[in-house]
Amino acid sequence: MINIATVHWQTAKWIDAQLHYLSRAIDVPYRIFASLNGIDDPDLWQRFHFAADLQGGHASKLNELADVIAQSSDRDDTLIFLDGDAFPVQPLSRWLDDTLRNVKLAAIRRDENLGDCQPHPSFCATTVGFWQDIEGDWRPGGTWINSAGREVADTGGNLLYKLRQNNVEWLPLLRTNTHNPHPVWFGVYDHRI
Repeated sequence: MINIATVHWQTAKWIDAQLHYLSRAIDVPYRIFASLNGIDDPDLWQRFHFAADLQGGHASKLNELADVIAQSSDRDDTLIFLDGDAFPVQPLSRWLDDTLRNVKLAAIRRDENLGDCQPHPSFCATTVGFWQDIEGDWRPGGTWINSAGREVADTGGNLLYKLRQNNVEWLPLLRTNTHNPHPVWFGVYDHRI
């Protein structure tokens, strides 16, 4: 089973697009768990396996969704974190199987954002069991020096620290845009997300 955790904040603008592209990209059973903050349309809530108006920041919501997913999942089930305005543009099912057979975690890494080196929750794939084993955590923590020479901490910093602490190599998915309307926004990663 593929389990997807997503956060939509104050707008339903991206829900239809995200659900459409997920249905095109995944050809095996999957469930979507969502934090729908400030979205009061009950018809939209019904489109998710689980939906709630979770409190706290983005990282806390993702962590809580991962906990909810773990309660009804097997350890080998796939766990995907996906930003509300992100979606796959290529098939995922076989790629996920092949990738997670070779690495414990694959995630977007936004090198173009002043050299961010941490896994980014706009897309991250792992298994429920691995997330639990490392006590996965999206909160900022573990600092690094960015390409502007500043020490920074950001969402995914704790996850990067835990991966390094456990000597886990992960697969960074890098920006592969063939056209760049903006240096950071509108990214396509690994020709897939």
